[in-house]
Amino acid sequence: MRREQVLDAALRLLNQHGYAALTMEAVAKEVDLAKPRVYAAYPGLEPLLVALLEREEERALTTLAGAMPTFETTAEFDDILIEAMTNLMTAVTENPASWRLLLLPADDAPPQVRDRFETGRRFALAQLTALLEWGRDRRRGLAELDLELTAISLLAMGEQAGRMALSEPDTFTPERYRQFTRTLLDHMSPLPK
Repeated sequence: MRREQVLDAALRLLNQHGYAALTMEAVAKEVDLAKPRVYAAYPGLEPLLVALLEREEERALTTLAGAMPTFETTAEFDDILIEAMTNLMTAVTENPASWRLLLLPADDAPPQVRDRFETGRRFALAQLTALLEWGRDRRRGLAELDLELTAISLLAMGEQAGRMALSEPDTFTPERYRQFTRTLLDHMSPLPK
């Protein structure tokens, strides 16, 4: 329990003040523990940061895996993409502290943070590629697209959507993205009637 409290305190400090403010003393003060107790949980700042990044990466990857609906034979490509986008945006708005660490890293973020972000990006890109390959014969016009570039474009759109939701959550809501994605798909390549 104490280890989670320490990680939660470190995450709050990072989100509020950036990496420069993250010290063992600041974490101890934030969690209201004596500094030796914080050191008992994590022997130094680097192990603390690594543990925090591992926890947040695991949470993000679990969220990304859960955001993608299953590709059932009766499912429609558009419905899956819309549900995946909505699920992701809902996850971002429900847990902004974790997603801020990954999507809006501070300028002074150490290389480990950027490396963790890249792991999540590769995972999301693989999921999008799998969806596009599954939908190739189910969505008119999809087979003609360069699926690699389409997956990369969808990933960039999702990342930007997450950043906007973190910056202005009342303006860029999951429901707004659901409607936008539906309208965009309808206008790009209407389904046969």
